[in-house]
Amino acid sequence: MKHRHSIRNRTLALPLYAGGLIAGREPITRWLAWALLAWCVIQAYQPVCVRADVTLPFVFANHMVLQRDTPLPVWGSATPGEEVTVTFGDSSASTMANAEGLWSLSLPKQRATNTPKALTVQGKNTIKLRDVVVGEVWLCAGQSNMEWPLNKTVGSAAAIAEAERSDVRLLDRVGAARGGSGVYNTALINRLAPDKFMSGTWRRCTAKSAASFSAVAYYFGLRMANELDVPIGLIDVAIGGTPTEAWIAPQAMAGDPGLRALVQGNWLGNDKLGPWCRQRARYNLSRALKANDPIPGDTIGPNHSFKPGYMWQTGVAPIAPFAVRGVLWYQGESNAQLDWRVTQHEALFRLLIADWRARWRRPNMPFAFVQLPGMNRPNWPAFRDQQRRIAQTTQNVGMAITIDLGARNDVHPRDKRPVGERLAQWALAAIHNRRIAPSGPLPRRALGKGRSVVVTFDHADGLTTSDKQPPVSFEIAGPDGDYHAAQARIVEGAVTVRSDKVAKPMRVRYAWLPYPDSPVNLVNASNLPTSPFELEVQR
Repeated sequence: MKHRHSIRNRTLALPLYAGGLIAGREPITRWLAWALLAWCVIQAYQPVCVRADVTLPFVFANHMVLQRDTPLPVWGSATPGEEVTVTFGDSSASTMANAEGLWSLSLPKQRATNTPKALTVQGKNTIKLRDVVVGEVWLCAGQSNMEWPLNKTVGSAAAIAEAERSDVRLLDRVGAARGGSGVYNTALINRLAPDKFMSGTWRRCTAKSAASFSAVAYYFGLRMANELDVPIGLIDVAIGGTPTEAWIAPQAMAGDPGLRALVQGNWLGNDKLGPWCRQRARYNLSRALKANDPIPGDTIGPNHSFKPGYMWQTGVAPIAPFAVRGVLWYQGESNAQLDWRVTQHEALFRLLIADWRARWRRPNMPFAFVQLPGMNRPNWPAFRDQQRRIAQTTQNVGMAITIDLGARNDVHPRDKRPVGERLAQWALAAIHNRRIAPSGPLPRRALGKGRSVVVTFDHADGLTTSDKQPPVSFEIAGPDGDYHAAQARIVEGAVTVRSDKVAKPMRVRYAWLPYPDSPVNLVNASNLPTSPFELEVQR
């Protein structure tokens, strides 16, 4: 913002000048002086005259990628009533800033191109963004496994050495204060204002920029760029430890009868939220809370990355409605710690998907997420099955199965390449109609036949086992609900399951362990693993 200091300075000086005139002897001079003095008094109670430069939000910057084949929203601020024109290549559009100084417009659809162009915004000043390309843009969000950098993964040295890619562009939004930041000092407390929490701008993918960028997102983008031969833009807003409710607009939760309690009262004392998140937040904020220092916040309490709605406000809302192809999501660990949190998560995650789609005004916006991998945590089997059900019952939602990629006692598995590539596999199959399996096999139904259960699958072409041995990790239960290990074999693209201890199977499950003791081996022809599941047997 540029203030017209000359007007303010003249306004302050004019009363002195007027006083001198009043002391004069000519009546006309005294009359003009009194009028001038009255005008100065009036001006003292008026807003300062402001001239605002045309501005753009951070998501518009040099080296950016614009989404191909869709109208392109562009927005910003300017002086109220100012005309703003945006030009990109041969396309342009104009609008007027409203009374609040805000403006928005839409550029027409653009074809993908690796040839850089300039995007120019013209008002009373001019902004010229250089090295802008058109291709596919993906928003990447979640907690630490999405945030986990390439330089801390298996094979990072070789990957970083090969990361000089002008066709991949990275926008890494880095958060200031997080759960692992200890007791927040004054500087971190001040950064909790939503408009100050995150920083970062578009950069070309180089060894330096890729090293600290999300490994999952990077490997996704690399495969997409290689397969589609168009520029790929990746916007990463993930922050470690953040629960699902932090990523949903508070208004959306308040409008859901089953979830509105999550945004009522001070969240630090709200027992409808996970205890670990609240305990960690109280520790982070402890110095400021004890000293009664001001902390940015609102009606449900102080800001923190774990607070309901906060990551939506600081990480996602400033980007919407920037044109993106879809969303990549890797999160859930913070919502899978207790039985009741697992149950609660299903409504939260469904609401998150629906609300983000509504904010972008795209009811079928592609949304791909990572199913939690193997780890020795008791509630994870039920959480994985919930994720599977959401993927199978929500249109244009895909799931990367990672039961084979976990670590028994480490919440951060280091092999991220297959995770990103499996997300890309779904996007290529589901969105770009590549003739490949979108995921590993997903159970369709379980049919009881005497003492046996026949399980059929989607995405099961070439159903086999990775070690050429019979399928393992199947169990069945009878009317008493007690599960028993079962023998399984592949018959005509389905799996037949049987146990001598169960005369009438009522339920069947697969890979129902926090961390499988032996490798689960049921895969399709693409060598993608079968999702863990539990199904009721139909008869």
